[in-house]
Amino acid sequence: MDSSLSILRLFSVLVVFMALVISMFSSQVGAAAAQGAADAAAIAVIDLVPPDWDCTAADLPVDATITAARVAVDRAAQLAAVQPIAVEVQADPTCSVIVSVRVSPRGWLSHGEALGVACRRPPSGEGPALWAPVAPPC
Repeated sequence: MDSSLSILRLFSVLVVFMALVISMFSSQVGAAAAQGAADAAAIAVIDLVPPDWDCTAADLPVDATITAARVAVDRAAQLAAVQPIAVEVQADPTCSVIVSVRVSPRGWLSHGEALGVACRRPPSGEGPALWAPVAPPC
């Protein structure tokens, strides 16, 4: 009888440990997918920005959010483990485009959401006192 209880205890500890490992794995997959989708969406939006952009959200192309959402969905579909649930496109005064993508895991591993944020500047965008021909990091 003692050996049966010992096996049961060992098995329950292993089940809890495996549940923690799977939970950590699914949250890391969600975070990586969200960040990849945000990066791809930010690059797609920067490709739409006209050279004479005045660094305001009002002057972003009309379809910037739609393009960002389409790219985020395409990127998330490649992984097939997450689905995007929210995409936001913003601009800040330093001529940066900020894209945030929130994803939710699919299937039986779903337990929470992940957020990815990417920031890009167009090559023609001038930051404060910055005249670089290459897009600098935000």
